[in-house]
Amino acid sequence: MLNFVSPHLAINYFILAFATIVGALQLVAARHGLIGLALVGSARKPTWSYLLAIALIVGGFAWFFAATPEVFIHGLAGSELVVLFGAAGICALAFTLISSSALQGVQHRERSNLKADDRFRREAVSWQQLRGTLYLPEDTGEPKPVICVLPSPSGTLSLHPIVADLTGEGFIVLAIDWGPEKEIRYPEVLGLLPGAVAYLTRRDEVNPERIGVLGIDLGGDLAIRTAGTDRQIAAVLALAPFLNQVNTKPGLSILKETSYLEALRWSSFRKRGKLVAELAALDYVSKLGSRPLLLIYGDQDGITPAERACVTLGEEMARGRLKSLPGEGHLSLPHSSVTSTLVACWFRENL
Repeated sequence: MLNFVSPHLAINYFILAFATIVGALQLVAARHGLIGLALVGSARKPTWSYLLAIALIVGGFAWFFAATPEVFIHGLAGSELVVLFGAAGICALAFTLISSSALQGVQHRERSNLKADDRFRREAVSWQQLRGTLYLPEDTGEPKPVICVLPSPSGTLSLHPIVADLTGEGFIVLAIDWGPEKEIRYPEVLGLLPGAVAYLTRRDEVNPERIGVLGIDLGGDLAIRTAGTDRQIAAVLALAPFLNQVNTKPGLSILKETSYLEALRWSSFRKRGKLVAELAALDYVSKLGSRPLLLIYGDQDGITPAERACVTLGEEMARGRLKSLPGEGHLSLPHSSVTSTLVACWFRENL
């Protein structure tokens, strides 16, 4: 039988363990830039996480010895301490993950929504197997270049400032809908972009010789694969493509990017790794020939680091085709105003 001596002593031990373990988790978050564990601060400014960790650990011990004088008289046996510390550890980890997820949700609640922007005309597209939204700039009476956008299957394109910047530059933008997850299969996905190109070439306002593709995440892999065999695609830009199946399994590094609950949602797309292997985008980079290609990664990418992508691509092939943006991660890259400006400028110069 367990003997905790007194409820007061057991509760104080539990609180001590809980506070110090939360503090230790904040040290880990600050040291490794894991925003998925951080209760305060950020990956770029971990000072507050360090201060909170010190306060919890030092304050926890100071409070415990001040509030528990009987600890010097009555001691708990090892089994009782294991139970209390184990329970406190589980509670501390759960508290940290849930609280961090809630705080991250509050911080990212206010985001711009392209659907609320009345500057651009929008048309819902439903043609054969193609589904998506067409964004049209001001009509000048001349055929315009068009960008097909393949978002991440687990992302929400309406949150991206990229579409607004591209349309503002005078590009027609077709945002392609992958469809339900259960319908995303290989080789069926290979028909997405050719179907989009076929649809666009039927429209009078589109210049069929100036069709570019922007792929995000897995969409980048599909964009490269399709462009490697479709000469109608004149330019390709990919944001954080995987290129290799290994890059789809970031482990705890994903907590550098987002909260634990968001990481679970991201990981729930179980077909990602298999699709990357089947698309084999790396094998099709060389087939683009002289057509413009740019791969953009964030230097804080916790899922597919830029240096790993460079190694995967090969130094010779990466030269002039790979760019790293400071301060951006895998998931933040498509939402960055710096990214959207760079994307719009690159397509203006290369398409």
